[in-house]
Amino acid sequence: MIYLALGSNLGNRFENLRRAVAELKQVFHCEKISHVIETEALLLPGSPESWNIPYLNMMVAGDTDLSPHELLRFIKRTEEKLGRDMNAGRWAPRIIDIDIVIYNDQQLITDQLTLPHMQLENRDFWKYLLEMLGWSTGDPTVNDYRALNYFVLDPKIVKITNVTPDSFSDGGKFFNPADALEDIEKSYQNGAAYVELGAQSTRPGYTEVSAKEEIRRLEAVVTSVPKEIPLAIDTYFDEVVNFCLDHANIKIVNDIKFNLSDTTLRHLADNDVKIVTMLYGTDLSCLKNQVNHLKKCGLKHVIVDPGIGFGKTKFENLTILKNIKEIKSLGCEILIGHSRKSFFSLISNKEAIDRDIETLAVSDIMQNFGVDYLRIHNLEYHMKFFTAKKIMQP
Repeated sequence: MIYLALGSNLGNRFENLRRAVAELKQVFHCEKISHVIETEALLLPGSPESWNIPYLNMMVAGDTDLSPHELLRFIKRTEEKLGRDMNAGRWAPRIIDIDIVIYNDQQLITDQLTLPHMQLENRDFWKYLLEMLGWSTGDPTVNDYRALNYFVLDPKIVKITNVTPDSFSDGGKFFNPADALEDIEKSYQNGAAYVELGAQSTRPGYTEVSAKEEIRRLEAVVTSVPKEIPLAIDTYFDEVVNFCLDHANIKIVNDIKFNLSDTTLRHLADNDVKIVTMLYGTDLSCLKNQVNHLKKCGLKHVIVDPGIGFGKTKFENLTILKNIKEIKSLGCEILIGHSRKSFFSLISNKEAIDRDIETLAVSDIMQNFGVDYLRIHNLEYHMKFFTAKKIMQP
């Protein structure tokens, strides 16, 4: 078995790791992928204080047809492709760092490569990850290792931050821009693939607010979010989409009403923005027509949402979730927005804010069904749950 270590402490660290794993899969058969741990930066004496940025670290285990040196050359090309400054100082911060830690049973010392890696004995977090992947280091101190934080790369989490006074489960919690900004940055640091902003509640019986009011609620937030944070925007107004595109790093637009103009859709396509389109009711032919129209407008990244809670009875919601593979037949990525929804009242008498356990159960099943994005409220619970699940997988 070959073990590769990946680390990142610049930019969108989680996305850097995702992209690196995807690149490696071109030549490396990943049999096991570890969870992600956050560690303090390792620095040489006299290093600048600005280099003291925590790392995200993980490991993949598998096999390749490449020799050690061929694999090393591919890794260096990959690091450069993903934006690493190959001329930066030794142990300087980096977008991505990939190391060959173990290559089967080979022992090798050349000018370019030492196997096993010369730093293996000095890096307890590598030993911890190796043990997690089933390779025994024989070091009893690994039992006591503690990282700063623990995460997973998959499933990709879309964390909801509602900038509203009246959303069904968290209305008012982030209506204050300062509270919203704090939640966005915390979610980004704790593993959300995207943070979704919504300035209009679509709870049952809601009263629609105007595009002007949505922009008023969003303005102080989207103009202040650090540009490296990838956002989704939940709106069906052209004006809101275009305002947010001008002021923030919008990666996904969630148009629940299929209401955006073709002009706006083409603008999204030109900016390589993903779009979510929703199934109202249970007629998949309507959803298929929506997908075809979006693609005709040039959108390459169409995500479909089965629309849990929109135009369906509670039992129809269950049927949709149990038969999610029918929606996968459309050939698009799938997003599930099931978090704390009212259909859980079929099995629970809890208020919406107390339905996170039920939400987690469905999240787990949806991941097993191959759903690509989970749109949820409680990021911390999901990270803990899926990290525990990851380390228990054989």
